[in-house]
Amino acid sequence: MNEYYPSALFLLLASSPLRPAASDPDAARRLDSLFETLPYATFEWAKAKGVSERAAIRLPVTLDGTEGYFQLDTGLDVTLLDGDVPDGRAWETHDGMYHVPSFAIGDIDVGPVWVRAREEGDGGKQLGSLGLDLLVGHLVVIDYPGRRFALFKPGEAPAWLWRRTTWTPAVLRDAKLFLYVILGGKGVNDLIFDTGSSAFDIVVDFDEWKELTWLDGPDATTTKKRVNSWGKKITAIGAVAPEPLIIGSARIADPKVYYLEEQPRLFANWPFPAKGLVGNAPFLDRVVILDLGIRPRFGLLE
Repeated sequence: MNEYYPSALFLLLASSPLRPAASDPDAARRLDSLFETLPYATFEWAKAKGVSERAAIRLPVTLDGTEGYFQLDTGLDVTLLDGDVPDGRAWETHDGMYHVPSFAIGDIDVGPVWVRAREEGDGGKQLGSLGLDLLVGHLVVIDYPGRRFALFKPGEAPAWLWRRTTWTPAVLRDAKLFLYVILGGKGVNDLIFDTGSSAFDIVVDFDEWKELTWLDGPDATTTKKRVNSWGKKITAIGAVAPEPLIIGSARIADPKVYYLEEQPRLFANWPFPAKGLVGNAPFLDRVVILDLGIRPRFGLLE
């Protein structure tokens, strides 16, 4: 496994209003029927005091008999256990990994898994973070308004799901999922889809931020947020981009673009090509479908 696994990392207020998952009654019924016939999990929005009521997606899990929560974090290369979760367990280990004999997400039986651990942890019911590694090879459905999550093989998908989904290209590269988007009037294919950056529209480096926002630096129109990044406080500086963000069938007007004051060249310093990330915020009124098979795609249910 690739040992370079930082997610994009931040907690911030998501201000977009929620709307029903599907305005078409027939589409809503079909979506309900999918979750009635397949195992799924109902997630919660984690709260960050003074920051957001929807700071992170918390999935209910059962880890070798222990019930708790994992954060859904597609920006992570690997699934990680928090803190001292592995202590006192007779799990096999290899190359820094732990073999967990049973793992379930809600009603979804994932089976035995290999995971890694990190020193940081919030304690309590927070057991870890679900990374991209356990999602690859599956269809992933994130029903943001309905707070439902499903993980299943492509062969289990009904025909209507394929017909009612608008797809845009995506690439699995360097253990990240890169989307193709139109931003600033041009195509961009080096933005990572990162559910761990829950409330951000877009995060890029400072030079790219200037190009997208038409600003030379922070001014009276910009927003400054002190947010938590793996136990450290950092400053995210945001401004509205004059041109829309287009992802598949979604056209997000006035997207908020951020950079990190303390790390203005964060993505340029990564060991592989990346320009930034897209968080959950643009999709809070949508149903996202990730096809993580041999030809990855990013879908929006219509």
